[in-house]
Amino acid sequence: MCTSISSTRVVFSLRTFSGYFFISSKAIVKLYYNIPVDKRQRRHFRRYKKRSQFDLLLGNRTSRAELIDYSASGIGIIVEGSLPVTEGKVLTLTLSEPAIRTEGEIVWLRRTGPGVRVGIKKIGSLHGLLRDYILADVFIGLQRRRVTGILEVRNGPLLKKVYVKDGEVIFSESNQSDDDLGEILLREGKINSTQYSHFKNVSKKIDKKHGTLFIELGYLKPAQLVWAVRHQSEEIIMSLFGIENGSFEFKECQISDKVITLKLSPVNLIYKGIKRISEPHKLRKIENLLQLSDNSLMCFSPDPLNLFQSITLDDAGREVVSYIDGKTSIKDILLLSHHNEFDTRKILYALLSTRIIDSGDSKSELKHTSINPEEISDEDIDKKLRRAVPQEIINKIETTYTTFKNTGYYEIFGLRESASFDEIKRAYHKIVKEFHPDRYTYLDSDLLKSQLNTIFYFITEAYATLSDPEKKKQYDSQISSKTVQKTSNIELAKIRFEEAMNEFRNKNFTRSAELFGQSVYLDSSIANYHYYYGLSLEKLKRYKDAGRALQKALKIDPINADCLAELGYVYLDLGFEARARNSFKKALRLSPSHKRASEGMRYFMK
Repeated sequence: MCTSISSTRVVFSLRTFSGYFFISSKAIVKLYYNIPVDKRQRRHFRRYKKRSQFDLLLGNRTSRAELIDYSASGIGIIVEGSLPVTEGKVLTLTLSEPAIRTEGEIVWLRRTGPGVRVGIKKIGSLHGLLRDYILADVFIGLQRRRVTGILEVRNGPLLKKVYVKDGEVIFSESNQSDDDLGEILLREGKINSTQYSHFKNVSKKIDKKHGTLFIELGYLKPAQLVWAVRHQSEEIIMSLFGIENGSFEFKECQISDKVITLKLSPVNLIYKGIKRISEPHKLRKIENLLQLSDNSLMCFSPDPLNLFQSITLDDAGREVVSYIDGKTSIKDILLLSHHNEFDTRKILYALLSTRIIDSGDSKSELKHTSINPEEISDEDIDKKLRRAVPQEIINKIETTYTTFKNTGYYEIFGLRESASFDEIKRAYHKIVKEFHPDRYTYLDSDLLKSQLNTIFYFITEAYATLSDPEKKKQYDSQISSKTVQKTSNIELAKIRFEEAMNEFRNKNFTRSAELFGQSVYLDSSIANYHYYYGLSLEKLKRYKDAGRALQKALKIDPINADCLAELGYVYLDLGFEARARNSFKKALRLSPSHKRASEGMRYFMK
């Protein structure tokens, strides 16, 4: 499903800083104001439409059935006749087009004309033939399911494995000689042919990991090894998107601690992998499964789960993206593009495979909304693209994780129970962008990542409930029957502050900083919260963060001599002597006998 933009010029803001693709949050709220995120969009694996007749076996009885659609994890069919199908029943499914041989459990059904429309969840491992699926959809589905295991891709003797932990791609390996580390380094020009030959001879005599051996031979520096192993894993994964025949299977299992853990972006690998395809006929599978034609209109996905993924675009990608507005067809984009037809198609199909963009067959399918181009702020984007993790982000994640279990679905969106569907939708779009795990793939803390995923799951469940009238009604009934009064953010901030003060008095400054930070997040209007947060950070020698906290306290209470004096010491630690002197002087003007400020001024009398 697409949305068009009622403007004659490009009205979204596109930048690629540090590997991120973003559209301004203000634009998103307006652009997707009337776009429902229905149940199909919330499925993890993309569904492919396909009509196919087959015989359905239930116990010892068979009935004629018709396939409607399918995915890596489920199937939609219509059952004819009087076969007794009920929820929870297990069916045996055997189809030739697509090749599906599996058992499946009926999870829902609905009467439709002379038959019954049935939704089936596949039982067992995720598997299938590559001809019947877009492999990118498997990667994205595994990521959203947050599963752990190994994805195997086979084609005759070829075997490539991708290791997945909690939905994240962490490593890959291959039995193909072209994927050996030495071959890849040779192709990249990191070693020469003489060095490679020497390495091969030595490796036959010494049983060592190839990376270690390259370092011992002096062909790689230790600092280059991580890049080399990451690059090898990325090359193996990107090569998967060019494989036409063969099969895939995902086996859920625990990953050995011996497996190297890398942070690989599946969206970037999908984009680059499909762009590497060199034979036009390999794109036809994507065309057929997505039912694309040259008249298909290109638009951005209305689903925040798809839209707010991080991706690095090259110049060609940025140009093609600039033509996507919900009104321009593939045919027109091919004419507008400065690149040849095949390269332009690869970019479009790569973006479609990442789900960042979507397609529609006619303008009648599109939802029309209006955007004021002046409301789109590049500054809003810039602030969000810093690679370092600001303390405020850490506080926000930790505080939200600490409190969300004690809040309800309305509270997580900051809404009242009387909120309209449009208000719920706008709030969902805002918060899903803020907490989308793809925005924080660079986090080093597994704990923070786990907290973020838990929060994101809660947000998704909240929206799934509140956007469904029947589920919302049931939920409203449940919460109205509860007599327990929920603690407000202001009250909770006070509780956190008292806890923090106890830790501060006991000189547990790491813990006090965490708790003061939560107080600030829950209620940012109290100067004392910021002041003590700054003191804790100062004790931890995090002077820049401490300075920011103290400055926020002074914005609320500009005549606070204690805060001015402490800021002076922070400036001294940062080497800003002129600023420090000025802060001490301001504090002494407000309180001439202020001890800390007086001691600070003595520094300048030495």
